[in-house]
Amino acid sequence: MKNQIKPLSEMEDNEKPIYIFKICILGQERVGKTCIAKRLCFNTFDVNTKETLGIEFYTKDIPVVANGGNTFVRISIWDFGGREQFKKLFPYYINGANGIFMVFNLVDIQTLLRLDWWYERLGEYNQANTPRMVIGAKSDLVKTAEEKARVDSLVIDRFMKRHAEVDFYKTSSKENYNIESIFKELVIKILEKNRLDYDKLT
Repeated sequence: MKNQIKPLSEMEDNEKPIYIFKICILGQERVGKTCIAKRLCFNTFDVNTKETLGIEFYTKDIPVVANGGNTFVRISIWDFGGREQFKKLFPYYINGANGIFMVFNLVDIQTLLRLDWWYERLGEYNQANTPRMVIGAKSDLVKTAEEKARVDSLVIDRFMKRHAEVDFYKTSSKENYNIESIFKELVIKILEKNRLDYDKLT
């Protein structure tokens, strides 16, 4: 199914977003996907966040100026449990995605390498050209981790080139580092990819 971006005319609420975007967060279990979503939507962080079982949903409104007026884009965040048994839900999960985060843990190289599986699935389900960004989560742990545990920047660079990726951001949900920024940047990529009118994000 073709990705659907809902315009203002289809909304019924009094305060209507100019668009609704579906954003999917992909990656292995326990890389920090849920913490990213919760930090953005609720400005909270819990080191004991429970692993996502199946799919969780979050919503956030991003202020935007369009046609000279203040409005907002509503993002529907789909947080997908990374365990093997949930992968059968992937076709349902990814259907209609407007933007994608590919998330790995900056102190666990296997979580970066295992993103290859997710890239293969994007190709299978016609999402290879959907706007996306690679996210290195848990940057706060890099400072105290042993050098051998840190994902080397050269490895990240090779991974990015192999998948023809351009945008890479390090984040920390614990320190609230780059969380809002990555969502705003992805929203801009979606707006521009689909040639949608807007003046600026605020």
